[in-house]
Amino acid sequence: MLQQLKTFGEILDGLEIAMCVFDDQDRALAWNRCFFRFFPEHEGQLHEGEHYSVNLRRFYSGRLSPQELSGIDRYIEAGIARHQHQSQPYEFEHLGRRLRVSSLPVPGVGRMRLWRSESSLAPQATLPSGSPAALPVGGGVLLDKVPDALMVCGLDGGRIEWVNESFVLMYGLRDRQSAVGSGFEQVFEAAWQQELAAGTADHELYAAGLQVLKDHLRFSGAPFELPLPGNRFCRVIARPTGGGEAFYAHVDISEIKRQQQRLEAAERLAREREQQLRHKSVLLEATVENLDQGIALIGADGTIELSNLNFLDLLDLPRQWLGQRLNLSDVLDYQRAHHEFEGAPDVVQQYVHAGGRSPHLPRYERRRGNGRMIEVRNIPIEDGGLLRTVTDITQRKLDEERIRFAAHHDALTGLINRAMFMECLEAEVSLARRTGNGCAVLYLDLDGFKPINDQYGHAVGDLVLVGVARALSSIAREADFVARLGGDEFAVLQRGVQSREQARQLVQRVHQALSQPITVESLRLHVGASIGVALCPDDGDQAEALLRQADLAMYARKKQRARPTG
Repeated sequence: MLQQLKTFGEILDGLEIAMCVFDDQDRALAWNRCFFRFFPEHEGQLHEGEHYSVNLRRFYSGRLSPQELSGIDRYIEAGIARHQHQSQPYEFEHLGRRLRVSSLPVPGVGRMRLWRSESSLAPQATLPSGSPAALPVGGGVLLDKVPDALMVCGLDGGRIEWVNESFVLMYGLRDRQSAVGSGFEQVFEAAWQQELAAGTADHELYAAGLQVLKDHLRFSGAPFELPLPGNRFCRVIARPTGGGEAFYAHVDISEIKRQQQRLEAAERLAREREQQLRHKSVLLEATVENLDQGIALIGADGTIELSNLNFLDLLDLPRQWLGQRLNLSDVLDYQRAHHEFEGAPDVVQQYVHAGGRSPHLPRYERRRGNGRMIEVRNIPIEDGGLLRTVTDITQRKLDEERIRFAAHHDALTGLINRAMFMECLEAEVSLARRTGNGCAVLYLDLDGFKPINDQYGHAVGDLVLVGVARALSSIAREADFVARLGGDEFAVLQRGVQSREQARQLVQRVHQALSQPITVESLRLHVGASIGVALCPDDGDQAEALLRQADLAMYARKKQRARPTG
């Protein structure tokens, strides 16, 4: 791992980006040459295992005036807090340079701090402050090996900050630098330029894709599909990185779209006169049997004139029905008898109750009794019939849910993360301002956790954190929110608090729960917690202010407990 860190640092040297990596105890692990160019005060002084506070002391010793030096410890404490909790980049001046710094978590290691010079950074040295560097060490290099096209855009203006080589190939770029600094809309237009100039482009497809792109860049969130030259298509999935950027994955779905085009060809066949349809049914059956989707052609009288095996299998209909001319009403009766539509959305139940032949519900999703998610599409045809497709979208839904969960939860404990906790707190204080209902924020920092980590290792330490999370979740009410803020710091949002006594009782329950030993394999380990409390509206009615007040109260409590007695 140490060698990987050093190799990654050498890569960043070539980008004029300074790097220093710290473990989860804030001890220096690795740095690069550019770090000493930006911070020459550390040259010959920095060594592996040095705590970040020592690093900060050297830094501030050269920056503070003689009058300010007396309070240097206060600057150091604030610097450590920013390092541990920083989620957004910020800028500062140092030795004539304007530096932009990011502090990024590195799973399994600790945190990585990156600095780049805003005044002298060359265009080719641009690196997104929250993306490939926020991945495991060497992530930027590894992402070039991923077959899917990847892109990082800044949320402010949406300019591209980084792309991988697959992105360059997908959009026909000269190199990755031709994308950096541009908007995604410009890259999309450039990809079509050659076909547009030659007059071979599908102008309707291009215009539709451009409009889809504009709409989704304005209202980022749901995945969307884009057409590309050469009858290619991609599905674009966006995800915020937590560092001020958005991460986009572009997945080639050309083969899937070609299948859909074959399906549309089948629809065009269905528009022909009945005798032509019957004459070509053999060809159509051969086509639909090779589709991954379930498909059924439903006549205007409700007769299922054609269906494939996937249609029967995806709906758990008897396989012996294949090739039979069934009536849709009989199929629906069979499904109702097997409780197929129990729990389905009201609009779906109403649609089924009305006979299930109307084209006025072109698409819907529902969960089947076996837990699988399906997507049903209804395409009207000229003779009054319907082309119905059924697609299993279970895996797609699971992938989307995993992305949403990862964005809002701590990977180790499963608790909500800091960003999600702040959203909940913002909503709660907004409710308090409207209704007068109070709330309390408990800020917890574990006592005795560092010795466990030092003596037994991080694997045991992680299990202790999981045990603490389980204990906090067990005593919090279902309406409350428990979060891991980072490291060994946790928070609880206690809702519906009318008095400080309610919060005090919860604090007592937390202390009591954490006084019990946590069993990890054959070890019985003890941790405690220093807890700070802030009440809304007594201590403030702004989310950031409340969390800060609770943090300060926790810190004061920890100092008080650490002060020698007697």
